Amino acid sequence: MQALYDGFVRIWRRDGPAAATTRAIAEESGYAVGTLYDYFPNRTALLSGYVRHCMDVLCQRLSEEDAALDRHCWEERLRRAVSLTLDEDGQAPYFDRDMLMMEGKIATAAHHQRAFRQLVDTWDALVAGWPDRPGPAVTADTLETLVLALWGARRYALLLDTNTPPIRQRVDRLAVMARALLTS
Repeated sequence: MQALYDGFVRIWRRDGPAAATTRAIAEESGYAVGTLYDYFPNRTALLSGYVRHCMDVLCQRLSEEDAALDRHCWEERLRRAVSLTLDEDGQAPYFDRDMLMMEGKIATAAHHQRAFRQLVDTWDALVAGWPDRPGPAVTADTLETLVLALWGARRYALLLDTNTPPIRQRVDRLAVMARALLTS
């Protein structure tokens, strides 16, 4: 599956969205067109699968990197989780403004809700694993608000197609906001 997504992204970036046809992706990734059609009958289905893949990668990375920081204080773990959610290091799977615009046309409310719930559940598990976090138990509403703010900031930055304010500054400010939410 990764080879298909890699081929899709290479074509998308090199030749533009219109060139990312099912046939071109099959050729680029070394698969028979029929095999690709078994998984993704068209480019829309492939983009939908790729968007889900991006969310899976983010959630897995959040969990793994938080586990690697288990001896660090909760504020450091929070800062890293905010950084990953906003893709400060640029290591998330490629996703650009055009993909976001297409996703808005093909994804249903149920798709968006499932992705949002997956990210909220991941954040819930992270926060639950920070025994040194002060304050009351974090409510579901608080976690949803936090994830909505962070995920919305990342996605809206794609729409603006700008780096203002710079990503590090954005992460720092949103980490302060997240800390306030999680301790109030």
